[in-house]
Amino acid sequence: MNGIKLLVVDDETDFAAFVAEVAEEMNFEVLSTDNPAEFSTLYSADINIIVLDLFMPATDGIELLRFLYKNKSKASIVFMSGKDKSVLRSAKKLAQEQKMTVLGILQKPFRAEELEKLLLSYVQHSHIQNYDMNEFPSLEELRQALENKDMFLVYQPQINLVSRKVIGVEALIRWKHPVGGEVPASYFIPFAEENDLINDITSFTTKTAIRQMCIWDNNGFDLQMSINFSPKVLDNLDLPEKLAAYVIEMGADISKITIEVTETALMSDVTRYMDILARLRMKGFHLAVDDFGTGHSSLQQLVRAPFSELKIDQMFVRNMDRDQECRTIVEISILLAHKLGMHVVAEGIENENIWNILRDLGCDEGQGYWMSKPMTATGIDRWMTKWSSQQARFQ
Repeated sequence: MNGIKLLVVDDETDFAAFVAEVAEEMNFEVLSTDNPAEFSTLYSADINIIVLDLFMPATDGIELLRFLYKNKSKASIVFMSGKDKSVLRSAKKLAQEQKMTVLGILQKPFRAEELEKLLLSYVQHSHIQNYDMNEFPSLEELRQALENKDMFLVYQPQINLVSRKVIGVEALIRWKHPVGGEVPASYFIPFAEENDLINDITSFTTKTAIRQMCIWDNNGFDLQMSINFSPKVLDNLDLPEKLAAYVIEMGADISKITIEVTETALMSDVTRYMDILARLRMKGFHLAVDDFGTGHSSLQQLVRAPFSELKIDQMFVRNMDRDQECRTIVEISILLAHKLGMHVVAEGIENENIWNILRDLGCDEGQGYWMSKPMTATGIDRWMTKWSSQQARFQ
């Protein structure tokens, strides 16, 4: 874990020392202060994680959050406080609305194991690289990456929580950067959207995923394929016809393909995309609303759009075994989706306990690091064989 920098800000000296000790034992590089006034001095753009107390006499955590927002911080945040938990939730929501990453909230006093779990989740879901991710890639770099085939797909299995059968995979694009190594999509997709490259990237992702689905089908693996579509792509009125034509040309089954659209598309203007979404469903594609619970879509928007699947965001799933509010949100989301005739997939399953809770709540499928991280197609082939043999004991 060397190379991960963590900053602790807490006016309680003993508690700041406690957090620092836990992080140092995990080999994090730690900066710590019990004086909020020193925050701006200690802070730098290469800080990966900030553990922040919300209630401090001189400067409260919300003020420091404002500082991070103004400085376009990429750090992940852990909020902690001994006060009302509702304030912690409000701070978390505020940070998320400002496009900051919140690892979790901790109610003081908390055990070392609780903090360790949050820090481990960061390690599992982050890519610590030499490349400076605070700088956007250039437009030319992105174009060259597509031309040079530096873009590639990884796949994360989606598993039925009752039968334990692998139902399908979600295709996720990555960029093998010559300096930064494997770059996750969250760093370059927004830039591609702003510079009219998103259609090219989506075309590459879709065609590669469908070809791979056909290969698996020929090899006896009956897998559904989920593909992420940017709302920007949904402006193309020819999309349903072109996509259906390619699937037919490849000899693939349209009904096994799910197009995932983030909830932010609903939040912005579902009417704008209704034409495309409706015709995609009419062609036989499944539609999933992705990252459900992170946006502000109304129930009316959700009902109006022809979605067949709801994906619960990992932010709630990862914390539901220790956070009653997260568990309640997940439970209500499952109930709502089923009442609307929608299939439910939970993202971010990180341990067996979460799997069991989701299964008991009636969630249909799940994906997460506890079962498998995203892998190349070759990795999926090996993993499928291993997973099937392991599940024999549950039969």
